[in-house]
Amino acid sequence: MENKINTERNRDLVVGSTRTRALFTVYEWFYDNDHLPMCNRIFQGIPKNHVNTAFAKDVCSANNEEKPYREMIHLGSYNYSGLNGDPRILDAAMSALKKYGLTTSGVRLLNGSTDLHINFEEKLANFLGTQDAITYSSGYAANISVLNALCSEKDVVLSDELNHQSITDGLKLSRATVIKFPHRDINNLNGLLENIPKMQRKFIVTDGIFSMDGDVAILDQIVELAKKHNAFIIVDDAHATAAFGPCGRGTPSYYDVVDEIDILTGSLSKGLPGIGGFAAGSKRSMDLLRYGSNGYIFSASLPPTIPAGLSIALDILENEPEIQTKLHTNENLLREGIKAIGLNVMHSESPIIPILLPNREITFQFAELLYAKNIFVNPICFPAVSRKLSRLRLNASASLSQDDIDESLENIKFVAQKLDLIS
Repeated sequence: MENKINTERNRDLVVGSTRTRALFTVYEWFYDNDHLPMCNRIFQGIPKNHVNTAFAKDVCSANNEEKPYREMIHLGSYNYSGLNGDPRILDAAMSALKKYGLTTSGVRLLNGSTDLHINFEEKLANFLGTQDAITYSSGYAANISVLNALCSEKDVVLSDELNHQSITDGLKLSRATVIKFPHRDINNLNGLLENIPKMQRKFIVTDGIFSMDGDVAILDQIVELAKKHNAFIIVDDAHATAAFGPCGRGTPSYYDVVDEIDILTGSLSKGLPGIGGFAAGSKRSMDLLRYGSNGYIFSASLPPTIPAGLSIALDILENEPEIQTKLHTNENLLREGIKAIGLNVMHSESPIIPILLPNREITFQFAELLYAKNIFVNPICFPAVSRKLSRLRLNASASLSQDDIDESLENIKFVAQKLDLIS
């Protein structure tokens, strides 16, 4: 009997691709193990030290009279500075909303620049200690755009193996030769540089604070290697801006090497309570990116409310250094408390505090049990981290109170004992 050929059009994007099949197995694991609700939690109101949240399935199934939201201590927020919801920032954003509307209806090179954008970028550059700065629609877009514009197929890029995915993706687009070096291994990096001709155009690219481990790039030593081997330095300071260094100026300021960093990228949606990303550096470099980076040329500009509100946020950070003091006090209390419980916080030295766990199943169980105790944390597993390094990721904030921290540590200890992780 003759075999019939299926002539119907395939509409299943999972079929026919090893990559999409592999990606879908991640979803299937969440589904099969009933962990999807933890990836679909809905928020109501401004996320500060506490947050109102519910599972998406409960929100969607509730009638108008039901209130599925619960108030929780928030240990999963990027609101490092605690400035999200500050009335001074909201007032500035509201005034801009009324005057400029929700959008500029344009891209920066054509009709998307307002006086608010120009003033904010100047203020941001002054805050960071650079000559100039430009903004993008996201931190991811900033890295993709910068790396694709500045690195080319004739360049060599040495990239820390734990750099953010946006760096990995940007370097793929650039077609540069990429050499990954072991995480924060300065000796290995030096050895790699020794084997590259001094006049070869090359870059060292690193996160300032590593988003999953919470440790900090050794920028002072990286600068010395860059000087020795004639390399450019690009630092992604997404988790350090408004969260590390004097007044929150970031890792280059912390190490006092601002003038030695060629390009600093970062986020406007973490320590700074807005949305978007940025690149900062010399005036010549920023002009190159204004007219040569796709994310700047082909994306609509930030809503005017963002530069308006964040300009006030920068003023607050400049004038209230106690915000950073409170942030790092809270960070240390949380980290030392977790270590005292007997859990592994890896090499955290920033407001990002991981709790390394045996596997992803226990990671999700831990997060779910804390959720039941009204403590919100984020479970992290593959593909965000290695399959063998599943973890909870806690984010400290200046907005947390002593009572918040004490209650959180009490419940973390309770859950760790319940899961037989400690005696």
